[in-house]
Amino acid sequence: MFFPMLPKPLYRALAATSIDGKIAKRADHFSDWTSPEDKQHLRDTIAASDVIVIGNNTYKLAEDRLQKRNCIVLTSTVATIQRIHSLLTYMNPSNYPLADLINESGYKTICILGGTQIYSYCLHNNLIDELHITVEPVVFGEGLPLFNTPHESNFELTSSQQLNKRGTMLLKYTYNKKDLQWKPPGFQTFPVRSP
Repeated sequence: MFFPMLPKPLYRALAATSIDGKIAKRADHFSDWTSPEDKQHLRDTIAASDVIVIGNNTYKLAEDRLQKRNCIVLTSTVATIQRIHSLLTYMNPSNYPLADLINESGYKTICILGGTQIYSYCLHNNLIDELHITVEPVVFGEGLPLFNTPHESNFELTSSQQLNKRGTMLLKYTYNKKDLQWKPPGFQTFPVRSP
């Protein structure tokens, strides 16, 4: 019996960073520091996506703006999967793989919005095909990195575009999967919070 190959979902991670590579000053730092052009790119990409994958802290900061969007919130506050309503699902990827939920749900285009733990989880689990980074001309000095990983991963630049006169840059990369690095034991884990 022949089973046709289903197209693999496209996982696209979006992030805005400072020149020094920080996505925020701290966990509760809202992204109001980004340019209107970055916000437009975010809106356009979300509109073209079937689902948003986002961390609990990031979701809480943007909840009002995401209420009408299909969201999967990754969190350690639930055991496995908890559907809140038709557009909102909480899940713990330590106990149920995100890729399985994506495939079971039939999503084809996934927009990953962070934060650091979520970007790192997706990278470690080979769930980033494209990475769009908007670099804003600001320096935070300290803050949250885009990734927090113990190993090297290789991306290839596919395009770069200056978005405004201030020098905001949109960099688009694809993940170079042929150069996949060794993954440390337990790479699928996600922090577990005890009840």
